Amino acid sequence: MVERDFRVRNEVFDESTIRVLDKFRHEYFEDLEHCISTGKEANIFRATTKDGFVAVKIFRTYTTSFERMAKYIEGDPRFARVKKSRHSLVYLWCRKEFKNLSKAASIGINVPKVYVFRKNVLVMELIGENGCPAPMLKDVTLDNYQEWYDEIIAIMVKLYKGDLVHADLSEFNILVFKSRPVIIDMAQSVLVEHPEALNFLKKDLYNVNAYFLKKKCKIKSWEEFKKLIF
Repeated sequence: MVERDFRVRNEVFDESTIRVLDKFRHEYFEDLEHCISTGKEANIFRATTKDGFVAVKIFRTYTTSFERMAKYIEGDPRFARVKKSRHSLVYLWCRKEFKNLSKAASIGINVPKVYVFRKNVLVMELIGENGCPAPMLKDVTLDNYQEWYDEIIAIMVKLYKGDLVHADLSEFNILVFKSRPVIIDMAQSVLVEHPEALNFLKKDLYNVNAYFLKKKCKIKSWEEFKKLIF
């Protein structure tokens, strides 16, 4: 436990990140508490506010691969000038998630509300009750998987018609909250004009289909899905 805490502190809480957290403290949250989620690029912490809790997502600045992230950035007109430095990439990645979540919310997608970002720190709504994070789709048992599959397909269609492709959609980044799906982790999401948008969308459909096929759902082929978006 001590070794893990040391690793998290060194990978996440560098001097620049601590300065950002100090700036946000008292304005957006009071106390940063424990880590509630660890992902490929970031750690998410629960933080207290006067009214409850928020989630603070801190993108790691020392374990980021430009090559892995570049395919989601290059070709996006919003980020035409990308500096190939680790810190610049991570700061852009954080900004990209803020913009994508904001855009998704504006078209009616159920996503966490975002409040503020700076450098590699993003403050957003904590999805859950009483400070307890909502579970991922992969960790719950649903009453009607077919209804959920159909709703997630409808979300993918709505995202695409709203000019976005999630580009990493699966049971790992869909939360279950109040009997509804909440879409999370959108740093990699791209605009539909991105040169790889359709390939990313096809991968999203494959991942969603693979999960729900195991639940014996009737799924849509790529050809059937394309008719919904074109």
